[in-house]
Amino acid sequence: MIRKLILLVTLSVMLSANLDTKIKDLLGPSDYNTHKNLINHIFSNEDNFYTNNQINYTRIIQELENNGVLKLNLPSTQNVTITFNVNKYPKKSIKNLTDILKTLGQHNFVIKEEIIVDNNLRWTIQIKTAAAISPLRLSQELQSTNCSIVDIKREGNYNWNYSIDANNSSIYRAEDLINSKQLSLKKTTKPYMIKVNDAKVITMKSGSGNLWYPSIVFYDNALNIIGVYEENSLHKSLKLEVPNNTKYIKIDDLHTLANIKQGLNITKE
Repeated sequence: MIRKLILLVTLSVMLSANLDTKIKDLLGPSDYNTHKNLINHIFSNEDNFYTNNQINYTRIIQELENNGVLKLNLPSTQNVTITFNVNKYPKKSIKNLTDILKTLGQHNFVIKEEIIVDNNLRWTIQIKTAAAISPLRLSQELQSTNCSIVDIKREGNYNWNYSIDANNSSIYRAEDLINSKQLSLKKTTKPYMIKVNDAKVITMKSGSGNLWYPSIVFYDNALNIIGVYEENSLHKSLKLEVPNNTKYIKIDDLHTLANIKQGLNITKE
């Protein structure tokens, strides 16, 4: 009985140390020490910050931001370096991260490093900013792609390192043609990206007043190209067979998206 009690206490201490370490990585040693008593109070119920025995960074960051502990503003505009370590699907992950960064207002970042080894991605960018990217917003946008942050390390105010689990990832804000047979797509400023599963045939009809030069790309789940269809003649509608293993379809115009400014109606068979 005594041995069991000692074991439970030991595990509890290890768990606390693990959570403490992750919070310190987020805040940096100085802010962590300044707010140590508040941190102990916020995270007193540790079970709330774990999901399936994994640290839930979204919940942790939400609490830190709600309590004004996580400081992201910089004294002036500075170069901030961010490294993303992703465990799968490099092409898809780069597209997702690029689109998410744009959603977060970062359009002009510089790629400093892009390394792919054994399907793992290390992608480092630099942004010029007066405030670091919000880890909470980044985490929330990643969750919408079925990705999760599994580790965050902060080195001072100007270096952030994220580790991301992308095993079940999907394309960011892709239109859903899996759970429905038809889509009505409105005007867009970028090519349409549609997610599909086991579709055999896809029919695309342009809206009233539209004629477009079709540019269609079929991708597998890792965002490798498995088929391309382009036609340099105007179309009102188009019906194509979908290659096997297609998971995503990009629909574009060879010249300008203004040709489909009234949108498209998409049907699968």
